Amino acid sequence: MTNQLTSILMVLGLVATSLGSPAIAGKGKGDPPIAVRYLEIVSNDVDTLTQLYERVHGLSFGPPDPDAGQARIATRGDGTLVGIRKPLAEHEQPIMRTYIAVEDIQQAVKEAEDSGATIAYPPTVQGQHGTFAIVIQGDIQHGLWQR
Repeated sequence: MTNQLTSILMVLGLVATSLGSPAIAGKGKGDPPIAVRYLEIVSNDVDTLTQLYERVHGLSFGPPDPDAGQARIATRGDGTLVGIRKPLAEHEQPIMRTYIAVEDIQQAVKEAEDSGATIAYPPTVQGQHGTFAIVIQGDIQHGLWQR
């Protein structure tokens, strides 16, 4: 097995664990749970990855969705979305990005910015799926999602 394939399988195991439990309890009493709303996978090989996720996770992907950057999207029973798409620009690199559910995306982005995060994408309506934003802090892209 190649190192790349081994890495992909390890990531799939982590994703499977994450997808199996969509909410992670907060650390303190009264803390809201962290819930994955959208898992976005950007790859140059969409067909291979959609087939892999269909086989491994039993997902069923729709056709390319123009409201989601031509991502092929599957909806899990709990409402979590999994989208696989090609890069939208020449500079965009393949990535697996998790979007965490937030109740007020405007406030979440403001708080991230106040904490020193760079706003890569401000709150943007994503068709019927909701509103997303991407902030960068600690060299990591953090996705936010409001239904």
